[in-house]
Amino acid sequence: MKAAREDRLESDSGQGGFPTRHVLLVLAIIAVGLVLWQTLKEQAAEPTPEAVPVEEVVVEPPPLPVAEDIPARPEQSAVQTAEAPEDVAPVLPPLEESDSMVREQLSAAGVGPELDRLEQQQNLIQQGTALIDSFSRGLVVRKLLPIDPPKEPFSVTQVEERTVMNPAGYARYNDYAEAIATLDIAVLVNNFHTMRPLYEQAYGQLGLNPDDFDNAVIRMLDRILATPEIQEPIALTRKSVMYQYADPQLEELAPLQKQLLRMGPENIRRIKAQARALRAGLLGK
Repeated sequence: MKAAREDRLESDSGQGGFPTRHVLLVLAIIAVGLVLWQTLKEQAAEPTPEAVPVEEVVVEPPPLPVAEDIPARPEQSAVQTAEAPEDVAPVLPPLEESDSMVREQLSAAGVGPELDRLEQQQNLIQQGTALIDSFSRGLVVRKLLPIDPPKEPFSVTQVEERTVMNPAGYARYNDYAEAIATLDIAVLVNNFHTMRPLYEQAYGQLGLNPDDFDNAVIRMLDRILATPEIQEPIALTRKSVMYQYADPQLEELAPLQKQLLRMGPENIRRIKAQARALRAGLLGK
């Protein structure tokens, strides 16, 4: 049967009919729209998966080495002065007002120009306590150090096709070692006992047990004393832009000890001599 004209799809344009290609295009758009709508509908109907709880992993820090207790100062060893006789403990200022007293004590101990930054710093006991705590853990918190870094850059040299720490660079730390070596240990011991209540108060403000502050001091000194003294040039390896110690045992040292190695064996010996004397003085040995 011949189809009537109104039943046929016109293929020619300009004759009043709707072009076939336009009809096909509209059908294709409608089909795509239906598919997308159905897909979105099915996705919306899918149940939202329940969030899987993630168990928080708490990494415990390694236990700290055991350290001896510093005994209280016997009354007979207290320094006698007109203002503070032997049987009367000195009156301490509030912790927040102790900076001037600390500066006087450091000056009496022989602190030189290498520590001039102490004159500009505030809350000296609080910062000193935090620094001792970090040292006792083998860490170096540089923003707490009351010294400026060496002006000369760290340098290396080649020895028998090995990259080694340049021994000439040890001299960068000579002034710091000299400043430590000339401190009056007896005055430092006396100052510790005098200011001990304030140090313990500041230690407690760090969220730590105030009674453990003396152990932190001894632990810090023990870490310094455990630093090896290496005479031969120390081999290094390059990792990215940083150098590492080629000897795995040296690389595993605490950051404090690795920093001391950069000062050279002679400077380490001078610092360790003072640490040994201070430890003996505090422990009454």
